[in-house]
Amino acid sequence: MRNDEIEQAASDLIHRAGITKTPIPLHRIATFVGAEIHQQTFEDMVSGVLLIRRDERHIMVNKAHHPNRQRFTIAHELGHLALHHNSGDRLFIDTHLRAYQRRGSPSSGAYEEPGSTTTPEEEREANQFASALLMPRSSILAMTEGREYWDELDVASLATQFGVSEQAMTIRLRQLGVLESMF
Repeated sequence: MRNDEIEQAASDLIHRAGITKTPIPLHRIATFVGAEIHQQTFEDMVSGVLLIRRDERHIMVNKAHHPNRQRFTIAHELGHLALHHNSGDRLFIDTHLRAYQRRGSPSSGAYEEPGSTTTPEEEREANQFASALLMPRSSILAMTEGREYWDELDVASLATQFGVSEQAMTIRLRQLGVLESMF
């Protein structure tokens, strides 16, 4: 999928669920799409799992991870659900490498391991969806309009308002052309 299609899919989901404020309430979105969120104990490298079995949809997130990381993982799994599930049972297991890999690389050994359930392209798309869901383009642009100077405290403040990490916010601001590659 193209980035603009992924952005639109996330925006449409936010609007259909009736969400108007940030931080985006992910439990409300999950309920809207018929998914249950569970906090689980996983080894550290596992960020989250999406299990689809018949009419059941379960998002499991590593309860040992930081709340901001958990939010990104939940949004990432919602991305898999929205973008990559058409019908039938499916299992998505996202390790730390896969969930935070910025560009899916076909040469990445993680996708060739036994049990790999996704492709690099699906991971890239789920990450893009997660960013667009947690930090909607329209909200970010409205809050940053006319700003010419940014410092780390400004980025930290925005990150707090959207319930994401400073790293995720910095990446999103760069994606949207709001922030130059200055820090």
